[in-house]
Amino acid sequence: MKKNAFTLIELLVVIAIIAILAAILFPVFAQAKVAAKKTQSLSNIKQIGTGIMIYATDVDDVHVMGEYSSGDYHVTWTTAVHGYLKNGRVFNNPVSGVTQVFGVDGIWRSPAYPVAAIQNPTNAIQAQTGGFSYGLHHSIFADNYESNMSWFPTDQIKPSLSQTQLENVADKVMMMEKGANVTWNFPWFHPWQNQWIGSIATTPGNEATITRDGVDVYNPSSPVYSPVFDTDCSSATEGAWECAAHARYRFAGTTPMVFMDSHAKAIKKGGIKWYQNIFVRRGDAAGSWKYWYLDGAVPY
Repeated sequence: MKKNAFTLIELLVVIAIIAILAAILFPVFAQAKVAAKKTQSLSNIKQIGTGIMIYATDVDDVHVMGEYSSGDYHVTWTTAVHGYLKNGRVFNNPVSGVTQVFGVDGIWRSPAYPVAAIQNPTNAIQAQTGGFSYGLHHSIFADNYESNMSWFPTDQIKPSLSQTQLENVADKVMMMEKGANVTWNFPWFHPWQNQWIGSIATTPGNEATITRDGVDVYNPSSPVYSPVFDTDCSSATEGAWECAAHARYRFAGTTPMVFMDSHAKAIKKGGIKWYQNIFVRRGDAAGSWKYWYLDGAVPY
């Protein structure tokens, strides 16, 4: 009686076909996963941006402060806006009694953020680990960090800008996804000129002499290029502005951003123009190093 069976060659052909199909489909599955995470992150940032705008309407059009005070008394924009979104973990600091929200979960956290939150934290450092995957514009949303310290000059404490103080709100970035830091992270992204672009005006500081715009900092041949840009900080680069306070293009070379008119979209790496999309005028800039630092020594 003859038995039906596969020959060795037939089995090898089937295995080869399966391997070919897997090689074709696995990248497709990976791309679909990245696309899904990008969609989720865009949804997150859109909801947060809407909450920020609602906050502003409730306080005479003035935007939330990015942060103020320090240590166990540290309060960030995520805490102030939390009541409008009612999402994510709240940490009641056992030392100061201050309620703190560091954006470690829920819509505050990018689905691609690589640093895990610490469960059941007992102090502020643990509570913010894995937080602030999204950061606000450092110049629009006032940074008064350590304003409760004796060394911090009173005249350096500044308010956030109001919506009516901004020009071309549809062009200005409110918030973007940033690189991860090892533990803590900045609640803002930096707008400083030399961290985005080189000189763009023939006469420094004279906007009438601006000849171009764009993001040349990513060009490896540029003298201001840094390999730390568009990375997640390591133990060797912990706290570096180029990774922890700069855009992180995790989703096929794009990153979610929301603008000051609250529309959100994924922006390609190199797609942001510093003067058009980042630069804002602060009338008090000369009196506060928080805002003019690196904006820079040779502005525009």
